[in-house]
Amino acid sequence: MIFLIGVSIGLGVFLILRDTLFNSQKQLPIFHFRLHHSHLTLSNRTSDLVITRTAEEQFAQRILRSGLVGGLLAVFVVASLSVAGIRIPSFSAILLLLSGPVLGVMSTQKKLKNAATEARRSFSYALSSYLDLVNVLLAGGAGSETALIAAAQTGDNWAFEMIRTALERARAERITQWAALGELATSINVSDLTRVAGSMQLAGEQGSRVRASLAAQADAVRSRQMNEIEAAAQSATERMGVPTVLLFMGFIALLGYPALELVMGNM
Repeated sequence: MIFLIGVSIGLGVFLILRDTLFNSQKQLPIFHFRLHHSHLTLSNRTSDLVITRTAEEQFAQRILRSGLVGGLLAVFVVASLSVAGIRIPSFSAILLLLSGPVLGVMSTQKKLKNAATEARRSFSYALSSYLDLVNVLLAGGAGSETALIAAAQTGDNWAFEMIRTALERARAERITQWAALGELATSINVSDLTRVAGSMQLAGEQGSRVRASLAAQADAVRSRQMNEIEAAAQSATERMGVPTVLLFMGFIALLGYPALELVMGNM
């Protein structure tokens, strides 16, 4: 009964404050906080939703569903222990019942964070290809604006679509292309795109300078990606050393046990 009352109150409060929690333009000052050195901020969560193409209402439904499922699983565990004759203290039972919804919500947030990290990595790969296409078009004599838009139209995945939408919005609102790309970088929290937009802003609107700047950024993005791939491969190689050592120790034990047993038997 206590659990059901707590869940009902929690869901009611969440539904009341949902728009406040997820709408960045209507946030109250009490919710306008930022935890440094932490990924659990409202701004980061908003960028995670944008980069994963997840609607705020859809994420709220996932939160409610995971909390409800976690609560039901906790109730099932407590009921199963009670039916099995295993008595647990009341405090432990209440703690277990409360931990179910919390763990369910945390698992949903963790999945969103992992999906956002993978999406940002994919966007960086697409951005590297996009910059190469822009450099090719600039080398062929195209203007900077034409090259940026034409290169964005060559791709059909979601990353190219985001870039294309940002450039089309820049043309419609009569703002600079690097300003639109900078706003996109802020909304999805991709540092590579932020550096590209900043470099374009410094380069100005001269075609040759933009070309050199974009070429340098493409090389920097590609170099960073290669370093990450090499680091991941080296880390995987080091992790493979542990099973190898354990296998070798097991092999030594397998060979040494009969000899040790024979020696101990003779003694």
